[in-house]
Amino acid sequence: MAETEKEVFRILVPVDGSASSDAAVRFAAQTARSMRAQIDVLYVSYFDHATDAEVSSWLPESVAGAVGHREEATLAHARGIADGIAHCAVHCRTGIPAKEILAFAEERGTDLIVMGSRRMDAVHAALIGSVSTAVLHGAQCPVAIVKAANPS
Repeated sequence: MAETEKEVFRILVPVDGSASSDAAVRFAAQTARSMRAQIDVLYVSYFDHATDAEVSSWLPESVAGAVGHREEATLAHARGIADGIAHCAVHCRTGIPAKEILAFAEERGTDLIVMGSRRMDAVHAALIGSVSTAVLHGAQCPVAIVKAANPS
């Protein structure tokens, strides 16, 4: 192997519960199996358990408890997809998704980020941006963007 090539040992998979996120976990699991790599599954939320669970929370009552439930369900689903991977760890962070993903990757020495691609129209992409685009441009390691299979 040439000095400039880098073996992939640690794969970061940010998840959000979408079909493209599931496709990214499947791709990362397949890659991890062939390379004997470790997978870090990361869920990032704008709200944390403390904010969401507080009785006096500023969040509407209909939202209370939903953040923690979605986080747990999303991570459990991703772990199920990656079943059989010897080294698969799940992590949660609170904040702006792209910033948290990039910070996590840097802190953990991630070798490859694998994430799903959301299909946003041009107006939404211009107004709110794309997490995958921000990660692609800000990452210090290779990034693989995975699309969900089109329904037939």
